[in-house]
Amino acid sequence: MSNCPIDLHFSKTHSNKRIEKAYEGLGVKIVTRIIGFTLFLLGAKREDIAQYLQISMGTFLSFLTRADQYGLLAFEDRRKSAYKKVVTTEAPVKVSLAVTEQNVIIQLGGNNQEIIIPRKNLLQCKVILLTFVNNGLLTPKEVSEVLGFSVRHTRDLNGKMHEGDVYWLIDKRKGQIQDYRFTPEIKAELIQQVAANAITGKPTSSRAVSQQIKERCNLVLPDRSVRLHMN
Repeated sequence: MSNCPIDLHFSKTHSNKRIEKAYEGLGVKIVTRIIGFTLFLLGAKREDIAQYLQISMGTFLSFLTRADQYGLLAFEDRRKSAYKKVVTTEAPVKVSLAVTEQNVIIQLGGNNQEIIIPRKNLLQCKVILLTFVNNGLLTPKEVSEVLGFSVRHTRDLNGKMHEGDVYWLIDKRKGQIQDYRFTPEIKAELIQQVAANAITGKPTSSRAVSQQIKERCNLVLPDRSVRLHMN
């Protein structure tokens, strides 16, 4: 009994449309191999198949040998196809940062979506911002300015988090107040130090004030945080 159903009806118009669509999606060579292999399975003579597909007998026999050895891999076309499928890509997401007195705001593209992180949650700020750095959405410089760290230290933290998880971001030093956690007492010390420096003619820069508070009160306050609270 023949494997080819004798009661099937074929439409040349439908065939041409379907093959053209397959060419666009799969490529000419892959479609040709699929048709040839199907005819081979249905019992057609190899010589007739090669003639129908307008390929040499040697090429078709070589394909059948590869199909027997490698299965589906034999159908792949490693060379560039004459047909290309146009793929549209979306523009990369543009990420920007904004800092308020209470929050760090990550603005995502032009769709008005934001990620809002309380500045007092230092560990949360580190994890989220460094994750953006690790994925190339923010630069170490941008994040270093928000966290009050140097660019080098920000890169180091990013590397440690990538290799050893969030544990490496936890500050293990003793007697240190977390960055950005400016309690009323700390704000009072800051105001007192700035006023004292202004009266005595000493520098009132954020770096100088930060260093003096560290020496006098054992409080480590980033320059940027001091500057933001002084403005």
